[in-house]
Amino acid sequence: MHTKVLIRPENFYLRYQHWQEKACRVHLEMLRGSYANEVFGKGSDDLNYECSSQYARIIWQPDSLQIEDLAFVLEHLSGILLKNNYTLQIRDERNEVFDSGHKVSIQRHYLKPDLPCDDVVKSGNLHLYGNIFLEHRFSSQCNALHITSNYYGNKRYLSFEKLMEVLLT
Repeated sequence: MHTKVLIRPENFYLRYQHWQEKACRVHLEMLRGSYANEVFGKGSDDLNYECSSQYARIIWQPDSLQIEDLAFVLEHLSGILLKNNYTLQIRDERNEVFDSGHKVSIQRHYLKPDLPCDDVVKSGNLHLYGNIFLEHRFSSQCNALHITSNYYGNKRYLSFEKLMEVLLT
Protein backbone atom coordinates (compact mmCIF):
# COMPACT_ATOMS: atom_id res chain seq x y z
CA MET A 1 0.00 0.00 0.00
CA HIS A 2 1.33 3.41 -0.96
CA THR A 3 -0.01 6.62 0.65
CA LYS A 4 0.63 10.18 -0.51
CA VAL A 5 -0.82 13.64 0.01
CA LEU A 6 -3.90 14.15 -2.13
CA ILE A 7 -3.04 16.58 -4.90
CA ARG A 8 -5.79 17.52 -7.30
CA PRO A 9 -5.03 18.13 -11.01
CA GLU A 10 -4.58 21.77 -11.98
CA ASN A 11 -8.04 22.19 -13.53
CA PHE A 12 -9.88 20.12 -10.88
CA TYR A 13 -11.28 23.14 -9.01
CA LEU A 14 -12.45 24.82 -12.21
CA ARG A 15 -14.35 21.65 -13.15
CA TYR A 16 -15.56 21.36 -9.51
CA GLN A 17 -16.99 24.88 -9.63
CA HIS A 18 -18.82 24.02 -12.86
CA TRP A 19 -20.14 20.81 -11.21
CA GLN A 20 -21.40 22.84 -8.22
CA GLU A 21 -23.37 25.10 -10.54
CA LYS A 22 -24.73 22.38 -12.84
CA ALA A 23 -24.90 18.97 -11.11
CA CYS A 24 -24.34 19.30 -7.37
CA ARG A 25 -28.03 19.46 -6.38
CA VAL A 26 -28.92 16.55 -8.67
CA HIS A 27 -26.17 14.31 -7.28
CA LEU A 28 -26.96 15.20 -3.66
CA GLU A 29 -30.63 14.47 -4.34
CA MET A 30 -29.64 11.05 -5.71
CA LEU A 31 -27.67 10.34 -2.53
CA ARG A 32 -30.51 11.66 -0.36
CA GLY A 33 -33.01 9.38 -2.11
CA SER A 34 -30.81 6.29 -1.83
CA TYR A 35 -30.09 7.02 1.83
CA ALA A 36 -33.77 7.59 2.67
CA ASN A 37 -34.82 4.39 0.90
CA GLU A 38 -32.25 2.36 2.82
CA VAL A 39 -32.89 3.90 6.24
CA PHE A 40 -36.68 3.81 5.98
CA GLY A 41 -36.73 0.14 4.98
CA LYS A 42 -37.48 0.36 1.28
CA GLY A 43 -33.96 -0.81 0.41
CA SER A 44 -31.54 0.69 -2.05
CA ASP A 45 -29.66 -0.96 -4.90
CA ASP A 46 -26.76 1.48 -4.65
CA LEU A 47 -26.38 2.25 -0.92
CA ASN A 48 -25.50 0.14 2.12
CA TYR A 49 -25.93 1.40 5.68
CA GLU A 50 -24.03 -0.07 8.64
CA CYS A 51 -24.43 1.00 12.25
CA SER A 52 -22.95 -0.15 15.56
CA SER A 53 -22.10 1.38 18.94
CA GLN A 54 -18.67 2.36 17.56
CA TYR A 55 -19.47 3.70 14.10
CA ALA A 56 -22.08 4.40 11.44
CA ARG A 57 -21.31 4.21 7.73
CA ILE A 58 -22.87 4.42 4.34
CA ILE A 59 -21.35 3.12 1.14
CA TRP A 60 -22.87 4.67 -1.97
CA GLN A 61 -22.11 3.16 -5.39
CA PRO A 62 -24.24 4.90 -8.02
CA ASP A 63 -23.80 3.26 -11.42
CA SER A 64 -24.79 6.42 -13.28
CA LEU A 65 -22.03 8.67 -11.90
CA GLN A 66 -18.48 8.94 -13.15
CA ILE A 67 -15.35 8.76 -10.97
CA GLU A 68 -14.91 12.53 -11.17
CA ASP A 69 -18.53 13.09 -10.04
CA LEU A 70 -17.89 11.26 -6.76
CA ALA A 71 -14.59 13.12 -6.33
CA PHE A 72 -16.63 16.32 -6.50
CA VAL A 73 -19.19 14.98 -4.01
CA LEU A 74 -16.31 14.11 -1.64
CA GLU A 75 -14.91 17.64 -1.94
CA HIS A 76 -18.35 19.19 -1.43
CA LEU A 77 -19.18 17.16 1.71
CA SER A 78 -15.78 17.95 3.19
CA GLY A 79 -16.45 21.65 2.64
CA ILE A 80 -19.79 21.40 4.46
CA LEU A 81 -18.11 19.79 7.47
CA LEU A 82 -15.41 22.47 7.52
CA LYS A 83 -18.19 25.07 7.78
CA ASN A 84 -19.78 23.09 10.65
CA ASN A 85 -17.05 23.06 13.30
CA TYR A 86 -14.83 20.36 11.83
CA THR A 87 -11.15 20.54 10.93
CA LEU A 88 -9.39 18.57 8.25
CA GLN A 89 -6.77 16.30 9.83
CA ILE A 90 -5.74 14.16 6.86
CA ARG A 91 -6.25 14.56 3.14
CA ASP A 92 -4.50 11.80 1.26
CA GLU A 93 -4.64 9.20 -1.47
CA ARG A 94 -3.51 5.63 -1.30
CA ASN A 95 -3.48 2.71 -3.67
CA GLU A 96 -4.23 -0.85 -2.67
CA VAL A 97 -3.37 -3.83 -4.83
CA PHE A 98 -5.13 -7.08 -3.98
CA ASP A 99 -3.80 -10.60 -4.51
CA SER A 100 -5.97 -10.84 -7.60
CA GLY A 101 -4.06 -7.89 -9.08
CA HIS A 102 -7.07 -5.58 -8.74
CA LYS A 103 -5.93 -2.03 -7.91
CA VAL A 104 -8.12 0.44 -5.99
CA SER A 105 -7.37 4.12 -5.37
CA ILE A 106 -8.71 5.66 -2.17
CA GLN A 107 -8.97 9.41 -1.73
CA ARG A 108 -9.61 10.19 1.91
CA HIS A 109 -10.53 13.18 4.06
CA TYR A 110 -10.37 12.64 7.83
CA LEU A 111 -12.13 15.33 9.87
CA LYS A 112 -12.42 15.88 13.61
CA PRO A 113 -14.74 18.14 15.61
CA ASP A 114 -13.18 21.53 16.30
CA LEU A 115 -14.68 22.14 19.72
CA PRO A 116 -12.49 22.93 22.70
CA CYS A 117 -13.17 20.52 25.57
CA ASP A 118 -14.23 23.45 27.79
CA ASP A 119 -17.01 24.40 25.37
CA VAL A 120 -18.33 20.85 25.33
CA VAL A 121 -18.23 20.56 29.13
CA LYS A 122 -19.77 24.01 29.82
CA SER A 123 -22.67 23.56 27.48
CA GLY A 124 -23.21 19.87 28.18
CA ASN A 125 -22.96 19.67 24.43
CA LEU A 126 -22.62 16.56 22.36
CA HIS A 127 -19.37 15.87 20.52
CA LEU A 128 -20.96 16.69 17.17
CA TYR A 129 -21.02 13.58 14.95
CA GLY A 130 -17.75 11.93 16.01
CA ASN A 131 -14.63 11.71 13.88
CA ILE A 132 -15.52 11.45 10.21
CA PHE A 133 -13.87 9.68 7.30
CA LEU A 134 -14.98 10.63 3.80
CA GLU A 135 -13.50 8.20 1.28
CA HIS A 136 -13.79 7.90 -2.47
CA ARG A 137 -12.75 4.42 -3.61
CA PHE A 138 -12.41 3.87 -7.31
CA SER A 139 -10.90 1.71 -10.02
CA SER A 140 -11.93 0.44 -13.42
CA GLN A 141 -14.32 -1.90 -11.59
CA CYS A 142 -15.70 0.24 -8.74
CA ASN A 143 -16.68 3.79 -7.87
CA ALA A 144 -17.94 4.28 -4.30
CA LEU A 145 -18.26 6.99 -1.68
CA HIS A 146 -17.89 5.97 1.98
CA ILE A 147 -19.07 8.24 4.79
CA THR A 148 -18.07 6.93 8.22
CA SER A 149 -18.65 8.49 11.62
CA ASN A 150 -16.57 6.94 14.45
CA TYR A 151 -17.62 7.14 18.09
CA TYR A 152 -15.19 6.89 20.99
CA GLY A 153 -15.56 6.02 24.65
CA ASN A 154 -18.60 7.08 26.57
CA LYS A 155 -18.94 10.46 24.86
CA ARG A 156 -22.33 11.52 23.53
CA TYR A 157 -22.79 12.30 19.84
CA LEU A 158 -25.44 13.67 17.57
CA SER A 159 -26.93 10.92 15.41
CA PHE A 160 -25.65 9.81 12.02
CA GLU A 161 -29.06 10.78 10.69
CA LYS A 162 -28.43 14.37 11.84
CA LEU A 163 -25.02 14.27 10.13
CA MET A 164 -26.63 13.16 6.87
CA GLU A 165 -29.26 15.87 7.24
CA VAL A 166 -26.49 18.51 7.50
CA LEU A 167 -24.55 17.03 4.58
CA LEU A 168 -27.53 16.71 2.26
CA THR A 169 -29.34 19.98 2.94
